[in-house]
Amino acid sequence: MRIVMIHALAESIPPVRLAFQDVFPEAEVINLLDEGLFIDFKDKLTPKLRRRMSELICYSEEHGADAIGLACSVYAPVVESARELVDVPVFSSYGPVMAEAVEKGPRIGIIASVPATLRNSEYYLLKAAEERGLSIEPKLCLAEDLIPVLRKEGESGFSRRIAEEVTKLEPDVDSVLLSQFSMATALSHVNGIAKVPVLSAPHSSARAFKKLLSLAA
Repeated sequence: MRIVMIHALAESIPPVRLAFQDVFPEAEVINLLDEGLFIDFKDKLTPKLRRRMSELICYSEEHGADAIGLACSVYAPVVESARELVDVPVFSSYGPVMAEAVEKGPRIGIIASVPATLRNSEYYLLKAAEERGLSIEPKLCLAEDLIPVLRKEGESGFSRRIAEEVTKLEPDVDSVLLSQFSMATALSHVNGIAKVPVLSAPHSSARAFKKLLSLAA
């Protein structure tokens, strides 16, 4: 089964490889990167950017994808319209992890490095809870220095910074959601420290793809 993951940040590719290796190693994962999707995003999802992402989704299907995932969280709103353009499943970065998060308890911490991601994360978390008839309390954490720290200090510094934010949230939450794919490489380190469950979007996506494609096989 071929899964194409579409990325706006190069930093989200290693987490995807890690997550699928952990959860769904038999999948053939193709990573498709367009860094312009992030560079050209100015805190607003324009019609041109929507069209560009839709074209990448169609391109992925035309080149053999059995399923498609978006690793760029700010493009999640494109998924609903894109599903009308292709005949294969399309997942946003939010769908699978939000479904898991709302089952962990009502108080859910969300960490993001981009304001738009934090807003979208809260929206999709509340939507997932509403669909399941659950009441939740999002606790939002914006850490805009995370990607600069990753680029300057590498994975160790990145993991340390995320762990700091998880520690701050712990007293007030039942679980913590690492909302961006690029954060998944910190999961092992954070889980060794955290006193509450910590969810990684790529790991949740890998589990969802495995379940979906196993049923289709």
